[in-house]
Amino acid sequence: MKMALFNIQNIFQRHIRLVERCNAKNKDQWVEEFETLLIQPGRTQRDYDRMRILSHFLGFDKEEQIPYFTIKNTIGQLTLRKGLDREMPKSSHLTDWEGWAKIDSMPIDELAIMNKAKVIAEVDPDILVLLEVEDRISLVEFNRHFLSPKNGSLYKEIVFLGTNDPYGRGIGVLAKEGFDLESIKTHVNDSDEKNNPLFDVDLQEYRFRTSSGLNLDVHCTHFTNNDDDSEVFCNRQKMQSEYISKRFSGRQKDISSHSVFLGTLNAPCYSSAIAPIINDTYLKDITKHPNFLGDLDRGKDADYFRLGAYKMGVNIKQRDYLMLSGGLFNTVENWGLIRKGMWHKQQPQWNIFGSINNEKHAASEHPLLWCQLNI
Repeated sequence: MKMALFNIQNIFQRHIRLVERCNAKNKDQWVEEFETLLIQPGRTQRDYDRMRILSHFLGFDKEEQIPYFTIKNTIGQLTLRKGLDREMPKSSHLTDWEGWAKIDSMPIDELAIMNKAKVIAEVDPDILVLLEVEDRISLVEFNRHFLSPKNGSLYKEIVFLGTNDPYGRGIGVLAKEGFDLESIKTHVNDSDEKNNPLFDVDLQEYRFRTSSGLNLDVHCTHFTNNDDDSEVFCNRQKMQSEYISKRFSGRQKDISSHSVFLGTLNAPCYSSAIAPIINDTYLKDITKHPNFLGDLDRGKDADYFRLGAYKMGVNIKQRDYLMLSGGLFNTVENWGLIRKGMWHKQQPQWNIFGSINNEKHAASEHPLLWCQLNI
């Protein structure tokens, strides 16, 4: 069987605040690239196309990104007009939905949506955990129209649970026929000593029963830095990690344990913030297994091992983790990561889908992490 984790960074729409944070993080690099192209003699059509893309990312056309719309009833039909009409009240049931409304999300490019599906199709996992999913409707539609083969639904079990995330990012879990979902447990209401939510997102537990009668316990989480305060985030990472560590260190450690832990922890493996999970549990990181399948970096980077990277030749900073109990780790046939849907900013570089021409078309800033188990 194959299992995969993919931080999909939303399917059809993404919160405006998250888009703005991504733009701010990349602004310096975009400015440098734009200025380099600006003074470059003999620019090609490809250079001009890239400059247009960069000018959009840098907000030169910011007037097109106004998050307000005016809704009017025209001959019984509601029509939308971009912009804020301050002379009208806020749209609501009291005004028959005439008035202004603020939109808090932006649509994701159609090519990016297609590339998200292509990344998943590269592995075709039996159990798939998706992080940063906006809602159940989007998950169901994505499965029906982008993941499903012509002869029916690809995934039988489709589960979405909301979380503590202020931007509405939840966790989606999908499973094929032969992997029956028996139970779900959420820790969304667990509190810290100050009676605040313990988890930035959630810790979710799923128990699957395979067609062979094996019970498979899948745990997934996501550590998010919503305050842009690295020190506060580091403390919260450690607090959440310690809680997770206690849950796994107390379980039976012999070969009969079949536990999986998946998540975006947003820290390299040497970070003290996630050390309780890495060092104090019986879980083993899939990246430590020798049977790797996947593309390596181009050129000399293929023989280089950057500190905090997934492995030699895969020199992107590790933020996503797929960890197995000892019993399952011994059944691993191979593992890998799919980053064909990621846009490479500078170095290193790797093979990407031909449909990705810029950051806007990227499936995600995260690779899909997967493993194949002989169970």
